[in-house]
Amino acid sequence: MAHEQTTADVLLRLSLVEGFTARHLARLASPRERFPSRPDDVPLPGRSLLGKGMAAATSREAGERAEDVRRTCDRIGAQIVTLGSDGYPSLLASIPDAPLVLYRWGAASPGGRPVAVVGSRAPTAVGKEFTRGLSADLALHGVTIVSGMARGIDASAHEGALAAGGETVAVLGCGVDVLYPPEAGRLRERILGRGAVVSEFPPGTPPLPRRFPARNRLISGMARAVVVAEAPARSGALITARFALEQGREVMAVPGSPAFPHTEGSNRLLQEGATMVAGSADVLAALGWATAQPVPRRGGDGEEAGEDLDGRILRFLAAERHVNEIAVSLKLPVAELLPRLLDMELRNLLERRSGDYYKRSKSGRPARDGA
Repeated sequence: MAHEQTTADVLLRLSLVEGFTARHLARLASPRERFPSRPDDVPLPGRSLLGKGMAAATSREAGERAEDVRRTCDRIGAQIVTLGSDGYPSLLASIPDAPLVLYRWGAASPGGRPVAVVGSRAPTAVGKEFTRGLSADLALHGVTIVSGMARGIDASAHEGALAAGGETVAVLGCGVDVLYPPEAGRLRERILGRGAVVSEFPPGTPPLPRRFPARNRLISGMARAVVVAEAPARSGALITARFALEQGREVMAVPGSPAFPHTEGSNRLLQEGATMVAGSADVLAALGWATAQPVPRRGGDGEEAGEDLDGRILRFLAAERHVNEIAVSLKLPVAELLPRLLDMELRNLLERRSGDYYKRSKSGRPARDGA
């Protein structure tokens, strides 16, 4: 028994024509497109996206495919969120080429303070660590980190937000049930626990190269700003920055050494007027967001306060910890914590290990409470 078509049904059918967006829907709804003035204007099926859309809205095959997609989403626990519905991100809905449907797997959608953090798939170790710290600090101030779950900077952005107990959203260039890159399984699990994985492509869609530029417009479209942490001259992050400019979003970039090709693209953004980011305060100030959680003050002035902080760090480092875990536990910005850790390392109180993990050294002793 055929069921009556709803707006959501029609949008799902149209969205399965790859490349069909809100822009095409507006054209399809115009009288001129429905009633062309010349025979040559008729959008025949197979000849154009509009023609394919007209066929998808009514054909039995398109209806069966849409029903298959619904069943798959039910099976894997993904939501189908249509343009105009309550769960659809309002910022994304405002762009001309908004997707008609989003597939969302997980709990969260970008909240009131989403910021995209993107960059190179092959960054420097310093770039990755800075990105983790920046994203952690932003998450501590209530910012939702949006990125693409790619290797390198994207993964570091998600990891930083998660380490701070914040929300993060991964936007994919494939179906939400397709693991890409293949080594991102653990990261995806963690994202699903505190955020969401989203895509405009139905489940099962493979990660073909042509789909990633389309994905990038969603990363910028969901965010109030795009921060390019590290990008070479040719980079998908620069495509995201270009989309951000077209969409009226703030574009920001982290400066890098001119001697490194890794940062040639991000440095060029700064030359072209992007806001410079040296820490989370720059992002918050540029967007006019008040500090949601003031950084806690130390318990006093001078050497006594320093000794108290050293003791807290050493107690926490009885087991090996990542720098972001230390920052979150002690409620300190990474930028403030790192100099302290370096000083303690030079005093042989702790050891720095591969991957920015730290552990109390054998000679390091936590200060006694009340000492």
